[in-house]
Amino acid sequence: MEINEMNSKTLSIYFRYTTTTLCIKYIVTLLLTYKITKRLSIYILKLMVKRNIKIITNKLNGIYFCGETLEQAKDVTGMLAKNNISSVLDYAVEGEEDASFFDEAVNSTLRLIELASSTNHMPYVVVKPSSLGSITVYQAKIKNDHDFLIYQPAWEKVLSRYNQIFAYAQQMSVCVMIDAEQSWFQPIIDKIAIENMLKYNKEKAVITLTLQCYKKSSYEFIQLMNKLAIKHNIKIGIKLVRGAYLEEELQRNDSASNHFFTSKPATDDNYNAIIEFIAINIENFTPFFATHNKASISKILENTRLTNHHYWLGQLYGVGDHISLNAVKHGARVCKYLPYGPFEKSLPYLLRRIEENAVSITTFRHENKLIRKEIISRIVGKNHE
Repeated sequence: MEINEMNSKTLSIYFRYTTTTLCIKYIVTLLLTYKITKRLSIYILKLMVKRNIKIITNKLNGIYFCGETLEQAKDVTGMLAKNNISSVLDYAVEGEEDASFFDEAVNSTLRLIELASSTNHMPYVVVKPSSLGSITVYQAKIKNDHDFLIYQPAWEKVLSRYNQIFAYAQQMSVCVMIDAEQSWFQPIIDKIAIENMLKYNKEKAVITLTLQCYKKSSYEFIQLMNKLAIKHNIKIGIKLVRGAYLEEELQRNDSASNHFFTSKPATDDNYNAIIEFIAINIENFTPFFATHNKASISKILENTRLTNHHYWLGQLYGVGDHISLNAVKHGARVCKYLPYGPFEKSLPYLLRRIEENAVSITTFRHENKLIRKEIISRIVGKNHE
């Protein structure tokens, strides 16, 4: 099934951009289209944010982020809903380590749950584990030696934050999606998610866990989740991603290549194999397929075991809009992943996903053609007025 077709409806997705902003998007997308310029472009973008070059960063904010406040983000969700695209809002600030930040993250999530409960175009609320507790505390729990007593009070607070979010989500009938993190503390996040799935996922998948398909163990993990669903009669909420931390994993551990697929084709094959496994066992899963990959999306759309009400497709806001719109055209339920928050603190979220090939060069290449066609159309149309 062709998901990259160019037509007037596809081009209409760019209506939200001024011509100036669209030209900036074209330049950024063009630079991300080629391997030679991709890394340099990301470095330059990081430098612009660090040096606070407002004229550029403000434009990027309007392209790839849905605002700095929840009110601004709500306006974007309404705009997307008019195109039958749902939204997953994500407060994308990273790297904070103090208790006041963690508690504010909980309050932000509770506000999102309340908002999502009042609309039919926000099916999930995102929880980022590192926004609920210190990475040091997560790692200490994994190690769990006699020194853990020092961290026990902080750990109890971490669990309390999760419990507060999960209980309110169930009360408000909203689904919570737990983001994936780096391998050195992901195991304890999986444990928290699974324990709470057993508690909350009896009637529907209130809690969704993220599975990173660049992990060689991911296929075995999805098999274990299937057995868990059968044994305990629960629904497994699973978000399927390729993974966004490969470079970091390889730099940290010399043996990481034993645990991760280091080539894109190998990761793609594993991602697609897990799609098929989920489809075969769809009665046990509520999947969210986060991908911009043409082959993977075609595989999902063409799978006769997957009907529209069984799954969601998701893409990043401002990236691959043509993919999202065409998936909607083919009957899929589609979400845009909408990061919001103070831009200078949130941009690393986007750049990491681009840098780690969560978004492929092929996606940017095709999008660039569409943007160029839209710019030319506007210029020609203006000249004929």
